[in-house]
Amino acid sequence: MALGTLNRSNDLGLHTTYEKGNLHVVKVRNLTTMLDEKQPSKLPLVDANHQDLYMQSYHHNMGITSHHSFPASTSSRIQENPSVLGFDFPLGTEDEIERLELSIKQSAVIREQYVQYLSLTKPLHLSIVQSFSMFFNDHAMTNYSFYGVERAEYPKTPKKAMKKYDVFSVCMLDAWRSHGINTVSLMEQLKKAIYHISRRRYTRNQVLKRKLKLLQSN
Repeated sequence: MALGTLNRSNDLGLHTTYEKGNLHVVKVRNLTTMLDEKQPSKLPLVDANHQDLYMQSYHHNMGITSHHSFPASTSSRIQENPSVLGFDFPLGTEDEIERLELSIKQSAVIREQYVQYLSLTKPLHLSIVQSFSMFFNDHAMTNYSFYGVERAEYPKTPKKAMKKYDVFSVCMLDAWRSHGINTVSLMEQLKKAIYHISRRRYTRNQVLKRKLKLLQSN
């Protein structure tokens, strides 16, 4: 093949340029229409949500190298089904909370997923107190309080300070700032959430004690 540049449009509607032996596809003329006209029996119609992936497959099979890319649209799927890799919510144990804290500090991806999960899962009309159990159950929060308690006498136990954890502080603030949450309101809401958890735990313990007394009396 001679050196230089030769421009040609083929019957597929592709405008190509031969330059020093290399093939460059510089423009695709109405490719979707062209596919329908040329091979209607082999190329089924696809909707807008799947067209990008379909065109990538076609280009690969035809050996076409295009200057235009067709990235798959994933944002809608992420928003519809938010998740955090390696974690199922609500978290049920203290170990899972500690593992999540470590993960978001080591991985920017996990941190972004967690912030997005918080933002998309909490309904705008619900307070943090009302929605807290969507993310952490009562058992998982047994050894946590907002300020923490380093030393405690029986029957109380030491508590870990939530304010020192990114999962309870900066991540929640990033996720819910658009919900009207700021540093002060986040602190107050978390303290109330812990209070309600403590009250539920106390109520359950009292119910168990009464049941135990009834069994012993019988």
